[in-house]
Amino acid sequence: MNVNEIRELYPAGTQIILEEMSGESQMPYGLKGTVDFVDDIGQIHMNWENGSSLALNVEEDSFEKVEVPEKISVVLVEPGKYPRLVEIEDSLEAMQSLVEGNIEEYMPYEDEVAIICNEEGKMNGMPLNRAIYSDDKEMLDIIAGKFFICYAPFESEKFLSMPKELARKYEEKFKYPERFYKTSNGIEAKPYKPISKDMER
Repeated sequence: MNVNEIRELYPAGTQIILEEMSGESQMPYGLKGTVDFVDDIGQIHMNWENGSSLALNVEEDSFEKVEVPEKISVVLVEPGKYPRLVEIEDSLEAMQSLVEGNIEEYMPYEDEVAIICNEEGKMNGMPLNRAIYSDDKEMLDIIAGKFFICYAPFESEKFLSMPKELARKYEEKFKYPERFYKTSNGIEAKPYKPISKDMER
């Protein structure tokens, strides 16, 4: 493997897990580090978690490259806040962390977008967030807890980043937080503006 190939495989910022470093007993199995740069003879200079900067040799040392999950851009909608575009890891764990529980996919719109929410949000007593309406403004459902909206083309096997136009459309659709009231006609929602930026944190 030549120097250019090594640089292509291990660019700066690549995460590495060490298996064995030849002749270096103080560098244990499982030690994690980050690539700093590859020098002109192909050695991979590292920043190790134990403070060491010992370089790796691809011929003599054993190590694994940690594959970092891709990121996708989604519209995050939280109770009491304006929506915002955020980047999240394209992993089940990251999505569950964001909605604080097991995820549920909900696709009430003609656009190829999915609402990803906590499947037990209402049962767990999470704060009511936004209502979902039909085209004729009939309330179909209320989502409890945080949720996000992602691009979900029918032919795709995974969720994708929201295209700019769709992101703007759904930021506008869910722009204002809502308060919910029981009335003689059922539950009604009233949009409101957060009092200040401090209230959004």
